[in-house]
Amino acid sequence: MRIILSVLGLILFLSSVAMGFYLLDDGALSGSEFVSLIVAFAIIGLIISFASEVQEFSVAGNIVKLKQVKRDAERSMSELESARTETFRFLLSLAERHAGGFAGDGPVDERIPDFWALYYQIEKFGCKEDLADDLLRVLETLAKGQINTIGYLSDQVLAEYRRVGSLPPPSELVSVALSEESIGQAATRGVCSGNADKVRGLVAEGLQEYRKIYDLYQHYRSKI
Repeated sequence: MRIILSVLGLILFLSSVAMGFYLLDDGALSGSEFVSLIVAFAIIGLIISFASEVQEFSVAGNIVKLKQVKRDAERSMSELESARTETFRFLLSLAERHAGGFAGDGPVDERIPDFWALYYQIEKFGCKEDLADDLLRVLETLAKGQINTIGYLSDQVLAEYRRVGSLPPPSELVSVALSEESIGQAATRGVCSGNADKVRGLVAEGLQEYRKIYDLYQHYRSKI
């Protein structure tokens, strides 16, 4: 960085000298004005060359604190980044909570759409690594919630995974949830007005969402 700044300072100074000689030869500058111009650009060139080291300089009595301004800006940026990460951490803690009231009758846990919207923002601002532990915890909570949601549509899932410990692989959950026995039982008790094909479609949709959450959960789990 220092070399680049030095080269830029030198180029600026040489350019000013060339321009000064041209204006002097053209009569646009007097000798004293030429000297003032060269001195001014020489100072500017030095400031650029040593910008990373300069604490302050004075222009017409006004003191400009370059290094201090840079340091303050860097500290402010660091504080903003920290605050942003903590805000995301707080929002993640809210994302794993139920909204209250009655759960929806759809195939996807009502918290999951909001989680994905939040996750995309976390990803956009590059906070995933800082929030890995929080994401792992929330993903596990949402995956278990999604199993319960599928359980409302699949009697076998509700019976086998009512109190799930470790998360079952999606392939295992598929074989249970989409079994003819499970679908038939749900249709018999009036789910989707007894339409087995509609029950199967909703269960498949719920399983697809579970797979997305499960895969992301495994991704963060592998980093621990």
